[in-house]
Amino acid sequence: MQSANATQVRLKLHQQKIRATRVTRAASSRTASTHRQHESGPAIGAQELSLFTQQTANLIKAGLPLLQALDIVAAGSEHPRVRQLLSTLQNRVASGGSFSEALAEHPKHFDQLFISLIGIGEQSGTVDKALARVASCQQRDAAIIRQVKKALTYPLAVLATAVLVTAVLLVKVVPQFAATFADLGAPLPTLTQTVVNLSDLVIRQGWLWLATTVATVFCCCQVIKHKTGARLLYHRLLLRLPVVGILVRDASLSRICRTLATTMGAGLTIVDALRLSATAAGNLFYRQVCLDILADVEQGQSLGFSIRKTGSFPVMITQLTHAGEQSGTLDTMLERCADHYEHSVNELLEGLTGMLEPMIMAALGLLVGGLMVAMYLPIFRLGAAL
Repeated sequence: MQSANATQVRLKLHQQKIRATRVTRAASSRTASTHRQHESGPAIGAQELSLFTQQTANLIKAGLPLLQALDIVAAGSEHPRVRQLLSTLQNRVASGGSFSEALAEHPKHFDQLFISLIGIGEQSGTVDKALARVASCQQRDAAIIRQVKKALTYPLAVLATAVLVTAVLLVKVVPQFAATFADLGAPLPTLTQTVVNLSDLVIRQGWLWLATTVATVFCCCQVIKHKTGARLLYHRLLLRLPVVGILVRDASLSRICRTLATTMGAGLTIVDALRLSATAAGNLFYRQVCLDILADVEQGQSLGFSIRKTGSFPVMITQLTHAGEQSGTLDTMLERCADHYEHSVNELLEGLTGMLEPMIMAALGLLVGGLMVAMYLPIFRLGAAL
């Protein structure tokens, strides 16, 4: 069967009242070469994709055919790479392919959730609504990313400034004071002697420390990037960190619940919805949990029971999921869970920003002030002795 992805195959088989237990992609040289051709260069930014999705949804909703809508959006785009991508999509659809199949040829730009929702929209004749759902998800994700960047930009800038100022003081200023103190021939206070020793160590071995730190961070990033076991361990450790662990957990829960609500509301089966939620979790631990839930659901267990069985979801999600299954409003209940944890993420980010700023400023003041006090302390004592 030819289709955009495994989810589309399952949907087509489901319409034929066939339940697929396993779907495997058959690779071909033509498909591989097509992917290589289309996937050269970096991915298009999330903001540009969100704008394209929203504009296309509005034009189709206004009654324009898909090809004309893509042509109008491409003509109005200021980004050459977006225009090129839209032209490629137009040519693929014009040659007889479906919109979802055209999107599936660009996995760097369009994820499985995007492709699956468009495929459902094509089968039900509601592509505009599918695009609107995708645009809504993209806007929520972009809002969270903006908040994270906003919360981290100022603290990181202050931290970088503190490191730079401390390095300059230790390398340039402290040695000059140390030479002056050596001429006096008097013993130095403990604090001053400690700073002088630290300055000597930084001057002699500072580059070695820097190179070792950069190499260690680079190696760790490469191991985490290429080794699934190391990445899973890293994601587990993130969940155990104070404050950050809560933030990562709530963000993952929000994405899982939002994906489940969106896909089930669009008409996807719970099995395929769980499979997409696993890929959208953003954390390998919760991805594995979603796959465990999927295995239980495929064996006939209810979603609420399977979620409670994992012990990795809060009680609120378990209760609302069970209530949604009983009342037939599962997508609505999951949407409420997603809203709750998304709001929790926003509050945590705002609180984290408000807490980090004064703490970092206080730490910077103590660091620089402590270095200056250590340098002037012998002078103060000499003045008192005279």
